[in-house]
Amino acid sequence: MYERVVNDQSLKWVSEAWVKDVEDAAGGVSGSDLITFMEIPFDFAVSHRPGTRFGPAAILEALNGFSLYCTDKRADLSSLRFRRGAPVPVSNDIHQTYSRIEEAVTSLPPSTMPIFLGGDHSITDPIMRGLLKRSGGQRFGLIVFDAHFDSRPPVKGQEHSGHWMYTVQEVYSHANSVQLGVNAPIYSREYMERAERAGVMVRTPYEIRRDGWLHTLEEAIAHASRNTDGVYVSVDIDCLDRAFAQGTSVPNGCGLMAYEVADALYEIARKTKTIGLDIVEVSPPLDDASNTAEVAAHFVMNYLAGLTERRRD
Repeated sequence: MYERVVNDQSLKWVSEAWVKDVEDAAGGVSGSDLITFMEIPFDFAVSHRPGTRFGPAAILEALNGFSLYCTDKRADLSSLRFRRGAPVPVSNDIHQTYSRIEEAVTSLPPSTMPIFLGGDHSITDPIMRGLLKRSGGQRFGLIVFDAHFDSRPPVKGQEHSGHWMYTVQEVYSHANSVQLGVNAPIYSREYMERAERAGVMVRTPYEIRRDGWLHTLEEAIAHASRNTDGVYVSVDIDCLDRAFAQGTSVPNGCGLMAYEVADALYEIARKTKTIGLDIVEVSPPLDDASNTAEVAAHFVMNYLAGLTERRRD
């Protein structure tokens, strides 16, 4: 995607930091510095316009054009190594694909930090099921950036990506869940009340602006990390205002700003133990000049910057 206009000996690039497998990372790279990217190119459950199956490749292409220095956060990422896991084989059989995702997540090496690239948001359900098995039953919190509640009860034969917060309750309690950025104009009061009854801390864009991001993040981190062994983070790109994320199934008016989410990911990864990240709903066929994929790549960089700063401290 990017031609390097500057290339000197001080520069190290993401594209040069990839290893083939976990063993290749041995010798100078600790397990905590190995990041595994898992591509899940599944969009058969997308609720509106398809195309997110092409999201993982587009995000990685954008990321490979970045250096290993997160300038905005003054964070050097050169100690990290990246592993590109085999893409999860998907099919138009939704439940078969979910089983494959869960199995792939469960089998991830314990020494690596996973970043999952989708794909539609329904993949977060099997990811979380796999993480629960991978962790041996440890309890973790959840912070979600999304314009939608994604909590509609599924109708057999009409399943889509707007159910996962509902279906994951089969194995996961929302007592430590947070949803940031919910504002889609397709819900009733019942959705808000049902989420909060289940224990979800919900903050709309207005409430975040009113109370301030730092205060909101303090509340979110405290809620998600209380009596848990870590926090999982899920980013639906449609949490952003459509000015920053046109390349998604359901663009969102009056959403969050790109820098707000980038800063939030950095702060979360820096201030609390995280066990993984997913970024979903990037749809390159709907994107303009790969802008949405590049924003997603910036989100990855800011999350990694937070991880690096936390380990350094």
